[in-house]
Parts: sequence; structure tokens; C-alpha cells
Amino acid sequence: MYKKAYLIIVLFLLTLSCATAADMADIDKSLEDSLTFHVYDDVDLVSTLKFEYGKPRIIIKSVYPQLASETMREGVDAFNAISLQTVKDEITRYRSLIKEYAPLQSKMDKKTIVNNLYIDYNTSYIKPARDHIISVRFSVQGYVGGKKQPYRDFLALNYNLDKNQRIELADLFIPNVNYLDVISQYVYGVLQKRFGNNMKSSGAAPRVENYATFNLKPNGLLITFDEDAVAPRVFGAQTILVPYSALTQIIAPDSPIAVCIDHPQKCKRHNLLTGGFIDEAVNTRHGRFNPVLGQL
Repeated sequence: MYKKAYLIIVLFLLTLSCATAADMADIDKSLEDSLTFHVYDDVDLVSTLKFEYGKPRIIIKSVYPQLASETMREGVDAFNAISLQTVKDEITRYRSLIKEYAPLQSKMDKKTIVNNLYIDYNTSYIKPARDHIISVRFSVQGYVGGKKQPYRDFLALNYNLDKNQRIELADLFIPNVNYLDVISQYVYGVLQKRFGNNMKSSGAAPRVENYATFNLKPNGLLITFDEDAVAPRVFGAQTILVPYSALTQIIAPDSPIAVCIDHPQKCKRHNLLTGGFIDEAVNTRHGRFNPVLGQL
């Protein structure tokens, strides 16, 4: 009798264990967690966390911003679509890397295979005049089993919610002015002080691709360089803030940041900073990443 009862209990626990594992897998697959930050009026920024799993031993964690509003706003919907697509594109790129390394991983011990992708972001919001501007920097950190080292990339999204358009770097300056020369000269000076002969001048040259990752802050342009771009990889990714005061002569009068020069407090008092879970880039010689949030 006792043996029969014991057997029933064991079978029940095994069944419960299996059911719990299956439930947890479903929960993890569709897990969404959020932190909400008020932006303006009825617009909130929802920081959404999603997990995805796959084979072989793939874990993808992504945190991306979505704006929520009770009223119909084209800018909000357009921003959300671009933000989500940015994350999807990075996941697609990562899965392509996994396929590329599949032959190598098939020869590896399955227990040693690690395929992780982490996507996170920081946000800055400013309202320099009538426009509401949101600036996002996505941080991407991926590791593929069999690859010598992980890769780390940064992507930027600057968006004018009122005009419903993406802000490009050239949009900020007087037409036909050599704005890249001015920015590059300032950046070059900072890097020289920071790294001396160790700096890589080609990465700071006045080329559009070198300054693709820029973000609008209340007090200047935050330029992010991927690791190994402007200094040896050991120094990690680098960020440089170019103050608007250094750009006074070339910023267009109708630029969305023009007010930040004459009335800097108007930009600063509307500032919103958010941070996620991936360590942010720091400008030190002693480490690549440091858990500091809200650097944007």
C-alpha cells in the first residue's frame, strides 16, 4: 500500500515538474517586462524587455523603447515601427552569424557552446522649441560560439515626433557647410588628449560613416565610436560630447537644436534620461564597459 502511494506521489511530482518546465518555457518565450517613463502630454516611453530562445543554445535578450499615447499620433507610431525594426534587423544579422558558424559548432562539445545576443538602449528627450525630439542609442553585444571574441556595436535613432521624421546629422547645420570638418576637429583634439599617439586618426576623419552614431543631448552632440575605431580595442568603445557652443557658427537657424544655443535651459529642463541593463561605454583607459546608466 505504501509502495503504491509512494509511486503515485513520484509520478505526480514528475508530471508537475514536466508541466512546470513547459509552462516556464512558454513564459520565457513571450516574456515582456516594462518600465514606463513619462515624456510629454499623454506620451509615455515604455521600456520593453523580450527573451527569445533557440538552438543551438541561443539566448537573445532585447530591450527597446516603444512610445504609448492615448491619442492618435503619427510620429509615435512611426517611431515605434523604426525602433522595433532596428531590433529585428540586429536579431536577423545575429542569426545569420549563427548559421555561418554552424559547421564549426557542430564539431564542438554542446556543453561549451554559447550563443548570446543582448540589445539594450539609452534615451534622451529634449523639447528645444515647439518640437518634441527623442534620441535613442541602441547597444548591441553579441557572442557566437567558436568566434574568437564578442562583437559590440552602437546604433542611433534621432526622431522629431512632431514633424514625424528622422533627424540626420546634416539636418542640424547650414546647407553646404563643412560641418564634419568642424566636428572632426573637435573630436580629434579630445582623442589626442585622451590617447596621444595611440589614437586612430582615420576613425575620427570627417566622413559621414565615422559619425553615424550621434545622439542629441540637451547640451551637445554625443558621438559614439565602436571599439577599435578611434583607439586600440583594449580601450573599448568611446563617447565624446561635442558641446553646442563649439558648433555655434554652423548650426542652421531653423535647426531643431538652434534654441539650445541661445536658451540652453529650455533644452535642459525637458531632459529625460533612461538606461537599461547592458553596461555602457566609458572613456577610460582601464576598462571597456562600466555599469553606468543614463550616460546619454
